[in-house]
Amino acid sequence: MKKDSIEYNGIIGGIIVFIGLVAYFLIMMAAGLEHNLELRTLNIIIMGAGVFYSIKSIKNRNSDFDYFKGIGTGMFTAVSSSLAFAIYIFIYLLSNPEFLQEIKNVEPFGNYLNAFLISFIIIMEGSGSGFFLSFGIMQWYKKRTPEKFLKEQKDSKKSK
Repeated sequence: MKKDSIEYNGIIGGIIVFIGLVAYFLIMMAAGLEHNLELRTLNIIIMGAGVFYSIKSIKNRNSDFDYFKGIGTGMFTAVSSSLAFAIYIFIYLLSNPEFLQEIKNVEPFGNYLNAFLISFIIIMEGSGSGFFLSFGIMQWYKKRTPEKFLKEQKDSKKSK
């Protein structure tokens, strides 16, 4: 896999986000706050940092960087990290049924939750937030007028 590809940068960014999410989850467990589900909203900061890193990385490695490469890299990062974290949580919920029961007790629709559904929700939340983060970050990085186009316009005016 080439280092300037969407897949490479997405996987590297996904691994970074996954490590960040697992570290955050373990810190929450150590502090006894893993039952406070509202704190999972801070995951967006970790996801945002990973998506930003991935897009920045592919931009620096590609001379032909464009808007869709950036969006694709950000989405690949979000989906790969969400999938990995969902698998981690799925295994954790199967090994710790008490935690699953506490989630069921706290959530209004808890009677319908199981480890598989919670993992699916993590994938959907992560992918959705990753899409919006990718879109927002690409607004920062996109080139409104490509340099190549400006140079061609300047050269064509000189030749007239």
